[in-house]
Amino acid sequence: MSLKWKCCSYLFLLALLAFTGCTTNEARLLNLTPEAVSTDQNQFPPGSRLDDLALGGITPQEAKEKIQSWSKDKLEENLFLVYNETEIQFTPEELGITLDFERTWENLSENTGKQTHSVLAINDLMANQVLQEKLAEFSRSAVDATFKVENDQFKITPATSGEAVNVDAFLAEVKKASLGDLPRRIPITSVEIPATVTTESLKALAFDGVIGEYTTKYNAGDKNRTANLIAAAQKMDKVLLKPGESFSFNGTIGPRTAETGFKDAYIVINNEYVKGIGGGICQVSSTLYNAALLANLSIVERHPHAVVVAYIPLGQDATVNYPTLDLKLRNDSSSYIYFRTKVEAGNLTIKIYGKKTGAKVRFEKEIEKELSYHTIRKIDPDLLPGAVIQEQSGSKGYIVKTWKIVTDAQGKETKQLLSRDSYAPTNRILKIGAD
Repeated sequence: MSLKWKCCSYLFLLALLAFTGCTTNEARLLNLTPEAVSTDQNQFPPGSRLDDLALGGITPQEAKEKIQSWSKDKLEENLFLVYNETEIQFTPEELGITLDFERTWENLSENTGKQTHSVLAINDLMANQVLQEKLAEFSRSAVDATFKVENDQFKITPATSGEAVNVDAFLAEVKKASLGDLPRRIPITSVEIPATVTTESLKALAFDGVIGEYTTKYNAGDKNRTANLIAAAQKMDKVLLKPGESFSFNGTIGPRTAETGFKDAYIVINNEYVKGIGGGICQVSSTLYNAALLANLSIVERHPHAVVVAYIPLGQDATVNYPTLDLKLRNDSSSYIYFRTKVEAGNLTIKIYGKKTGAKVRFEKEIEKELSYHTIRKIDPDLLPGAVIQEQSGSKGYIVKTWKIVTDAQGKETKQLLSRDSYAPTNRILKIGAD
């Protein structure tokens, strides 16, 4: 077309716009260039399409009304979600899918005479809620791994993963489509929901054998003391400690009273053996202390006896007195710790289960000083004149240092000072008949 002809055509168009009352500025506001404006009073030119909707030859107002009617029909059409060969019917409108009219009209206005695509808007919250309800039967919750201790073994029930419909992937796919090419059948996938407590995490926490064991002997003929040993040992039997958790002997055994099942037996007061409620319980705490040392557990609180006790080596005892003196341990390992106690045939045995590391523990001692005992004579009017009976044998006192030496699986040794303990002598007590 010649330049002269183009100029004549443009002048003719301007004249036409003036005649129809539409100015060039108004045409620009409608996003219609002179080339796009039809000679039939501001109509969309031939070839203007929105998805599968023809809009050529109609005015913008007519186009808007046609698009609104068309989109309403489209949004009410039945679609199908396909999940594992099961079809679930729904409409786009039910899912909160609407036509983004503003962006759609903008696309159309910028591409008159051509085919353009509609733009969808999705209410994600509404879509998620509706889809979860419609597809609830296809979801399965994850089941955490659990464990129980059976026959002194850590037994795990494995975790099972859950399954949920992949709503996010579905919405992402829909957002890429236009209203005209929204698929009638939409496949939907699932996602795995992992368990919060996995089988692997419990395996890492599982104990696999005895890591500390200690036995002390007692006089089974002393019925009350034996009863106290049994009562205390039973209260801490099968205790399970998580990594980082602490154990309190007093907190576990509780008050030593007749109401809680404890009996009178010999205890040490002012360096003398006298009858007192709960006698023998310190043997349980001392046995536990040694088992804990051999298991290489952390000792948070421990106190020595005032005098030497016969059932345990020097520096390895642990006295308790409710509620002031306690024995406290902490599980600083990466696995569960499990206690087992056994009282029979004059032997008290405590085993501590944990995860074996190959480490070995032994003790070293140094006696700094020996302290001689004194003999105390008491007149007993019930004895014959000149008669002498030993009521309590004397024993020396000591100041002793105790070390724990740990040898790891690679043979490396670590030496730790456990304590420097002072034990007072136990007086020798003689009962003498009056002259």
